[in-house]
Amino acid sequence: MRIALLTSANGWRGSGVSYAKLARGLQERGHTAHLVTAADRLTRKLADEGLEVTQIPGRDTGPREVLALRRALRRLRAQAVVADTPRDVRLSFYATVLQRARIVYRYNLNYRRARTHLMDRVYLTRVAACVYQSQYIRDDAVRQAPWMARIASYHVPNGYDTARYAPRPDAARAFRERYHIAPDACVVLSAAKLTRHKGQEVAITALNRLYRQGRELVYVVCGDGHREGELTSMAAAYGLPTVFTGLLGTRDMIAGYNAADLVVHPSLQEIFPNAVGEAMACARPVVAADAGGTAELVGRDGSAGVLVPPSDATALANAVESLLDDPPRLAALGQSARRRIESEFPLERMVEGYERAIGEVIGSRG
Repeated sequence: MRIALLTSANGWRGSGVSYAKLARGLQERGHTAHLVTAADRLTRKLADEGLEVTQIPGRDTGPREVLALRRALRRLRAQAVVADTPRDVRLSFYATVLQRARIVYRYNLNYRRARTHLMDRVYLTRVAACVYQSQYIRDDAVRQAPWMARIASYHVPNGYDTARYAPRPDAARAFRERYHIAPDACVVLSAAKLTRHKGQEVAITALNRLYRQGRELVYVVCGDGHREGELTSMAAAYGLPTVFTGLLGTRDMIAGYNAADLVVHPSLQEIFPNAVGEAMACARPVVAADAGGTAELVGRDGSAGVLVPPSDATALANAVESLLDDPPRLAALGQSARRRIESEFPLERMVEGYERAIGEVIGSRG
């Protein structure tokens, strides 16, 4: 199969990470999978991963962007284009009018309201299938747009490379040395873009409560975004020992997970969070906000991770304190987390799911 993977995302986390895994996995199975991006930063990151990328102009859906995508699809002789955002669907709608490529919508969270109810329905008429990463996001999509229930759908959760994301004590030590964190310091880590909805302010509030009660800890915040100044000021005002690493590459992020005694994910809205799955694959215990599809990844029985109500700093603080006070449970939780990823969410299963969905869409042409 010849597949274009189109994303308007501008950051590495989330869609960028998932598309990199998908492109590499499809290529290893003998398919042509070519990434098409619209942002310099993501283009550079994907190229650093050794992947083939074509960047098209801007973030609008005008003639220039449509023609650029059409040329990319023609060069690739694409049989399918996987679209990642509502903008990508609109762009693909116009670019495939004279193309034979089928559109597969990898349905994603959309924080903006649809521009026109009617045109959204028109754009979706050219979507051959939707891939949903969690049952939560499929239910949410159909709730907002009931007609989407008539589009062929596939449930394909994210998968994780447990050979790459794995316990690495040497990398953990190197990470602590790099950021001047004592070997015996208690490290709590979050990995997410520093934007609205990710909830880092909830974690800062919760961890500050523990710190003021005499708990020695360091909060490591991995990611970049427009809220960095705000969050840095908040942590400084509290006096909470905090390290802001900025955006990390894959190797450094794996080292960061391994350096953490505990990973917290306070995000208020999620489909199926990569950062949580990566931390679990590294055998890190996780405390996460019970938001969106996070529970589908972590599970609800508490054996592979702890869920707390979203935006509840007190519940988060209590969960973190309980785990840090019980080292055997902390270690057992991490090991159980890795086993859950190995058994339920291996990378191969994710790639197979997309391969099947795209293959059936291409095969149903006509």
